[in-house]
Amino acid sequence: MKRVELGKTGIEVSRLGIGTGTGTAHPSGYCAQALMDKDELAKLLLYALDRGINLWDTAFQYNTYPHIKKALKQVSRKDVVLATKLTTANEKETIRDFNITLKDLNTDYIDVCLLHGVRTDAELQMRSGAINAMVKLQKEGRIRAVGISSHGLSALKSILEMPEMDLVWARINYAGLNMDTGCLSMYDQMASVYWLKKCVKLLPERVKSFIRPKTNLQPPIPEDVHKEVTNMLQNIHSQSKGIVGMKVLAEGVLRNDAEKAVKYVNSLPFIDSFIIGMLNKKEIDENCRIINTASRELEGIEK
Repeated sequence: MKRVELGKTGIEVSRLGIGTGTGTAHPSGYCAQALMDKDELAKLLLYALDRGINLWDTAFQYNTYPHIKKALKQVSRKDVVLATKLTTANEKETIRDFNITLKDLNTDYIDVCLLHGVRTDAELQMRSGAINAMVKLQKEGRIRAVGISSHGLSALKSILEMPEMDLVWARINYAGLNMDTGCLSMYDQMASVYWLKKCVKLLPERVKSFIRPKTNLQPPIPEDVHKEVTNMLQNIHSQSKGIVGMKVLAEGVLRNDAEKAVKYVNSLPFIDSFIIGMLNKKEIDENCRIINTASRELEGIEK
């Protein structure tokens, strides 16, 4: 599979990455992969690597660190680009969760560390302590690149004014489902306030799953907002920042139209790579086929 550099980070990743929580929310509130047997998910990650997928995406709260740890034991660490996300706001919490991450994954560095699910500029500023900690860890060589996973248009815009940010994980799909917008739902408004978010964490998983907006019940963002998001991502990419797409299948809503969804994101020149949460070898094989075929078609057109 074709590999590309993430912005100017020097990190080379496959066009397709495998998520261990992205887009695979389970009715129980847990990520579907977290409910898999450790051996089962580890074997799936190794199979993905054999197919050329070297970008593995996770997060502190996905509960998939044990699965990834088992897979990492069976490969050379440098062969995998490991991305994780932290929900912290201040420096102390960030250092604590980062050290737990290293221990739980049995590694001494993380390739990509992201501030998870940032919705607004105000939230981004409020979590500046976490960003500062990540930048310090980067200078120490314990993180190779830092950035955010964006869940709101306001946060996305702010990245243009933040030279310390190397990259962005951004929600993008052809249907405009579960993508960034300035009109946040009540849940997202609450989640953008850190102390409220910490309160929500105390709720049982099933309760959190109930109040979290359901992608299949949400209308797509308006066409002009969709265009605004893509223009914003183009501007961010023009600053040599890496961009990785997520929610490509809109948390499974577009699964029956996967070929169109994958081809759409694969055709966007400002998307370096994109993450899909895959649950079996068949899905990996099919997505690899779509991407490899689409990439050859694009190369033919360019020639």
